[in-house]
Amino acid sequence: MAATRKPRDKDVDARTRLIEATAALMREEGYAAATSRRVAERAGVRSALVYYYFDTMDDLFVAVLRAGADASLARMREALTADDPLRALWDVNADSRLTILNTEFTALANHRKPIGAELRAYAERVRDIETAAATIGLRARGVDLEAYPPVVVAMVLAQLSRSVCAESAIGVTEGHDAMLAVVDRLLGARHDAAPAGDATARRRR
Repeated sequence: MAATRKPRDKDVDARTRLIEATAALMREEGYAAATSRRVAERAGVRSALVYYYFDTMDDLFVAVLRAGADASLARMREALTADDPLRALWDVNADSRLTILNTEFTALANHRKPIGAELRAYAERVRDIETAAATIGLRARGVDLEAYPPVVVAMVLAQLSRSVCAESAIGVTEGHDAMLAVVDRLLGARHDAAPAGDATARRRR
């Protein structure tokens, strides 16, 4: 039986560098730019190591998605214990690096079924955590959860913040200041300044 090949010491962190290089290329140039040759070149390793650590490029993309998902989910969970979960939820989704990478994975998922399955599983976990954070934040504000379902509020906050990032990335900023001012007023509202069911309250200052 042939002995299992072990990576040399200098290649110990190669897998991590390949994942980071792939993520960087996807953010900067799009997923199509993340070829095995470009990834290896960016990671500073031999091209053969791409397929040493990953059987296919899909496996590499899944590893990138999982690495980013783990970091994002950790930040999402922190929102559950933040002083203001709704504001924390907004801030997490306003991370342009996350938004750009998610956009690339969404596009990639249209062509690669393994990516689509992984992305769907990640999105479902995110939705659960975002809804929980929204529930805590809305209750703290005294908002009627039947009139303003937490899952809807979570989706609106997430989509608005991601939209701002996506548009800003291509230079579209018209209306952003006005929209952000409205969001700031809503998220800055004191929970004791409005009766249950009233989503409008005085701005916290």
